[in-house]
Amino acid sequence: MRLFIKAVELGGLTLAADVLDIPKASASRQLQRLEASVGHVLLHRGSARFALTEEGRQFFETAVDMLRAVDRALSNLYADGRALTGRLRIAAPAYAGRQFLAAHLPAFMAVHPQLQLSIEVGSGHVDLFRDEADVMLRLGREGCEELVARRLATVPMLLCASASYLARGAAITTLSDLAGHAFLCGGAQRRVGEMTVPTANHPRHVAAATAVHSNDPELLLELACAGQGIALLPCALAEPALERGDLTAVLPAVPLAGEELHLVYLPGRRNSRKIKAFVEHLLAATRTQAPLGIGHPS
Repeated sequence: MRLFIKAVELGGLTLAADVLDIPKASASRQLQRLEASVGHVLLHRGSARFALTEEGRQFFETAVDMLRAVDRALSNLYADGRALTGRLRIAAPAYAGRQFLAAHLPAFMAVHPQLQLSIEVGSGHVDLFRDEADVMLRLGREGCEELVARRLATVPMLLCASASYLARGAAITTLSDLAGHAFLCGGAQRRVGEMTVPTANHPRHVAAATAVHSNDPELLLELACAGQGIALLPCALAEPALERGDLTAVLPAVPLAGEELHLVYLPGRRNSRKIKAFVEHLLAATRTQAPLGIGHPS
């Protein structure tokens, strides 16, 4: 097939045989075997004429695509045996991303010691389309419609507040009792004057007296400990403050939906060796272990 394509491109079988370092007699036999396999004469060849037949024109286009596919497959096969080099740029949200990477990067770095990692944690919005990173860890799937999103883990969440804050109001025993409180929550503000409680069945919207929104859960933790409201925080982040008595769980019997942590990247980069290796490593790692407070994907 390679000989046939080269003969068409160069305008002669002898020229193609010379370029591919094939004896002319062998080249003629190879072309005859190809035509016998296809079941059609592909080339008019003679002393005065060398041209594609009608069937040859149809076959040529498909043959070029097939040969390119074979070359890509062989290239990938041989490339996979080489060490990963260059740089992999990773962006991650504060806390959850940091905790996840701290748990799973060491093993990846041990396997690929020649790959340089550049990691931006909690640096705000990263635009993959502007080539600001190769891959990104992201909580939730909002805004991922044009990206490949692979779910890695679920981050359990809980509502909590300081005892001093809770002492200033009536006891909270139901979701309805949350109305009129000050809230500290992550993400952008969607609706003014309310808090979205991610209950396991469906999100519950609660009217708020005030609401502070931030993409930094550690800031929300500090504000909650200072008595500034009811915070929605990752369980693992709030756990030390709960053990010290700085915070108290609010409605602990109400099951909350966790935040899903995804690894996202551009569809056009799915065949990048370094991205494929990173994705496969994280997916395999999350099937066998998870850092404190971050659950396994289902």
